[in-house]
Amino acid sequence: MNAPRDAKGIEDLVEARFGLAPSGFQRDRIEMLLGEKPARSGGPIPLERLVEAVTVGETYFFREPMQIDALVRRVLPERALVGARGRKLRILSAGCSSGEEPYTMAIAAEVATPELAPLLSITGLDLNGAAIEKARRARYSSWAVRGASQGIRERFFKKDGETFVLEPRMQGRVSFEEGNLLELLARVPEATYDVVFCRNVLIYFSERALHRALAGFARALLPGGYLFLGHSESLRGISDDYELVHENDAFYYRLKSASASSASTTAPLFPRPPSEPPMRAPLPAPEEGAVSWAEEIQRSTERIARIAETREVEGAASQARAAERPSALARVLDMLEAERHDDALLVVTAAGPDAPPELELCRAAIYGEKGRLRDAERTLCALLARGQCETGAHYLLGLLRENERDIERAAWHYGEAKRRDPRFSLPRLRLGMVLRRSGQGERARAELEHALELLEREERARIVMFGGGFRREVLLELCKAQLCSLGVPQRDPSPV
Repeated sequence: MNAPRDAKGIEDLVEARFGLAPSGFQRDRIEMLLGEKPARSGGPIPLERLVEAVTVGETYFFREPMQIDALVRRVLPERALVGARGRKLRILSAGCSSGEEPYTMAIAAEVATPELAPLLSITGLDLNGAAIEKARRARYSSWAVRGASQGIRERFFKKDGETFVLEPRMQGRVSFEEGNLLELLARVPEATYDVVFCRNVLIYFSERALHRALAGFARALLPGGYLFLGHSESLRGISDDYELVHENDAFYYRLKSASASSASTTAPLFPRPPSEPPMRAPLPAPEEGAVSWAEEIQRSTERIARIAETREVEGAASQARAAERPSALARVLDMLEAERHDDALLVVTAAGPDAPPELELCRAAIYGEKGRLRDAERTLCALLARGQCETGAHYLLGLLRENERDIERAAWHYGEAKRRDPRFSLPRLRLGMVLRRSGQGERARAELEHALELLEREERARIVMFGGGFRREVLLELCKAQLCSLGVPQRDPSPV
């Protein structure tokens, strides 16, 4: 099957056929496809090219290991007690890409619950036929197995040059199917699966397709079955068919009984809590080892100043200014500081598919400012799915979850942000506020005091970029007010 050669036609086809609502980076990829010269001028785009453009295949073995641990140590033993003894435990891995996720389940079960491992019947499903063929070959690079321990690699893989080949026994516990998730859910018999993994897939679905998929999962799961989504994904305000389970830093869902479940709702997401002053989503701190945004802005400023000081003739100065033009990221940050959100979004969109992922982070922040919270969530989840800008993405998702009043997950995201960059003050500030409201005074005080210390010492450029439009003084006063409510006496700030 071929796709049309106009952007609107492609987007309509993608939504109708796959349930996907193309987001920023996917639209950029579609535009790239339209810009390519087809084999015959004006010819259609092969459907497989379209699938590659709108899906994200970034994955690796033992990704989000706490969920895998919950699967093999709690969920599978529980499910083995339901129904006939020795029955097959059926798992669906939706959006399995090149097979790392379902093979991880097979390996983890063999290690943790070897008595149950032979009972597993795992199906991996993905739209991308090339990814499914790679999964069936079960040959992986060292990058794909980076999350597996040395012992796991030695026990379950055989080296073939630079390639890791999964042992046949583990391969035999997983079957793969190229196909459309919505079509599978429409035809699969009711109460088929004990567990469904659908991590970082639903974030790309349209609202209509999202509700179809969740209803389909509820139908396809056995009573009391489990649904695992990505850590950044939430069903709050979307479906009442599932109850959230949280243990040992793993979040997942259990299908409610028919009597406890009510119809899914499409209530608006993320109402702001009235008890706290609104805090706009600040831009995140730089990732470890990367050139910081503060440095980039500083360099841009220094370059402009240097040009102004040394220009000899107007023509030379003009050429120098063109050569030293600030990056798209620097321009977007300047616009965000001036609250020119529409202009900033235009710059982000114009940057195209090869733009740095930090611009997608800016896109999410802009969506949040404009109230496009679903779009902000999808953008952030896509970044996490690709392993990009994780510090900032977790922090902004924490804000979304907090506004949604999902305090438990908000605290988890703030914790992930501060773990990735201990110098990032804002996750500590928000986490301290969350802990104070939940009555955890000692932990709140520790986080807030650390946040206060970091805020006092941070450079002005970081406050501008990460403070969401708030000056250092405002952030400091907010932090001090939180500490004061905990009975901590105010102290004079350190010299800045």
